[in-house]
Amino acid sequence: MDVRVLRYFLAVCEEGSMSRAAEVLHVTQPALSRQIADLERELDCKLLMRESRGVAPTEGGLYLRRRAEEIISLVDQTKAEFIKDEMVEGDVYIGAGESDGMRVVAERIKKFREAYPQVCFHLHSGNSVDVIERLERGLDDFAVLMSYPEINRYLHIRLKPTDAWGVFMQEDDPLAQKQFIGPDDLVDKPLVVSEQAMKTGALAHWFGDGIKETDIVATYNLVFNAVQLARVNAGYVLTFDKLASAEEGSGLVFRLLYPPVVSSIDFAWKRDQAMSSAAQKFLEYMRMDDKEEAK
Repeated sequence: MDVRVLRYFLAVCEEGSMSRAAEVLHVTQPALSRQIADLERELDCKLLMRESRGVAPTEGGLYLRRRAEEIISLVDQTKAEFIKDEMVEGDVYIGAGESDGMRVVAERIKKFREAYPQVCFHLHSGNSVDVIERLERGLDDFAVLMSYPEINRYLHIRLKPTDAWGVFMQEDDPLAQKQFIGPDDLVDKPLVVSEQAMKTGALAHWFGDGIKETDIVATYNLVFNAVQLARVNAGYVLTFDKLASAEEGSGLVFRLLYPPVVSSIDFAWKRDQAMSSAAQKFLEYMRMDDKEEAK
């Protein structure tokens, strides 16, 4: 059975007249009559009976009408879903430094997957050098960057959270009694730091001239391993808040820096970059504001 012919049959049933149905369908009455006759021959069943004022479905016609309505509804719904969802599937690649800003990205991923379950996300963690290299080489669709000095090279969305810098240390350390940690507190202490932040980022500015007196015992690009050095009292780990546990029983405490050092967080992508349909659609979700997401 041709779906188009089923639509013709439903139109005749709804109009109760071949001539009126032909007008609605923008076909000639003889052509419409031939289509209905062909359908009757195909099903070997009389579908319509003539009445004084037009036509009406037979018992077999009533059965076909119910089935045709179900079939047409399913066809129309399927077409609408194809148009709406564009059958979005595939992969989205995101490079990111360790940041609380990934919580926003994670929330968008969850929302996106509810609508497009055929899309798989691939997350690559690294420092900004690693992340930018992957973005430039086309290995990642997007990058999550913290206070990246050349962010205007890229199209980007400024995420609402910010990352605050602080220090992980032993809970019985004398500095743990302080609410905030200043530059003078750390200039003679063994430090574990993000190499990039000390060279070109916010920490270099925070230390000022005192940076020349710092004792850097180790650098890191992912904080999990760095915090292990704080656990064995090998150094004071400077990092963002919320990236490691300093809860009771961990043996560690986290203290914010003062004056405060805060990093902006951007969700970035290359200008004029060709994107997959999955990446394009996910970008729409990243552009949603909180009010839109709450709907």
